[in-house]
Amino acid sequence: MIKLRSILIFGVFCVLMSSCATKESIVLFQDDEQKDAQNTSENVSYLYENGTIQKNDILKVSVSALDMMSVAAFVTDNIQNRTPEQFLLDGFKVNENGKINLPLVGEVEVLGLTLNQASVFIQRELSKSIIDPIVNLNFLNFRFTILGEVNNPGTFTVYNPKINLIQALGLAGDITITGKRNNIKLIREVGGTMTTTIIDLTKSDFIGTDVFYLQKDDIIYIEPSFTRITNSGYIGPLGSIATFISLLLSVAVYSQN
Repeated sequence: MIKLRSILIFGVFCVLMSSCATKESIVLFQDDEQKDAQNTSENVSYLYENGTIQKNDILKVSVSALDMMSVAAFVTDNIQNRTPEQFLLDGFKVNENGKINLPLVGEVEVLGLTLNQASVFIQRELSKSIIDPIVNLNFLNFRFTILGEVNNPGTFTVYNPKINLIQALGLAGDITITGKRNNIKLIREVGGTMTTTIIDLTKSDFIGTDVFYLQKDDIIYIEPSFTRITNSGYIGPLGSIATFISLLLSVAVYSQN
């Protein structure tokens, strides 16, 4: 009987321990060492700036000048009350030839250019008919999807394409306590091929890589931990298992007495 009780006690201990989360499985950036902040910043900025315009992108083209009447074709009325769908309708879509059709200048080829490069090019073209124009471009169809163990999963549309992985997770309400922070999957289309990259958020080395800033239509998947899976009923709720073992232990103690 003593042997049975020892086995049951050990079983309860194992079950309880398996449901405990450790610091290493939850805390982010555990290897945050002293690094060359300038080099890291320059590397990340380079990777962001080299994101390019592709076919079927929808661009917001904002133009201002000293004489605003000369750029009236680019001015949107009642901008604060417009819906995301209305913004898309006002955007300029990159056609199959890699061009957008703009007022005053006609077709402009932007395929393969960064937003900054395209802005400079369009500004130069507008300068032929407008005095000192200022051009700003943004993506209107910049979407990404976050699935799995976050508080607010879904597809998000943002109008500032310079969004990084940490900011994206913030929009999704952060990773839940049962999400695996060291095995995040980022699914991205590169040259027509879907690629998967594993990211470990418990380390900070991903900040200087090409997965730090998101690209259009990225998919982020947060895998559930073992505890989350068991509590979902796939193996069985840990609480129920612990209760069952505790009941057996009580019966064993009662039988001994």
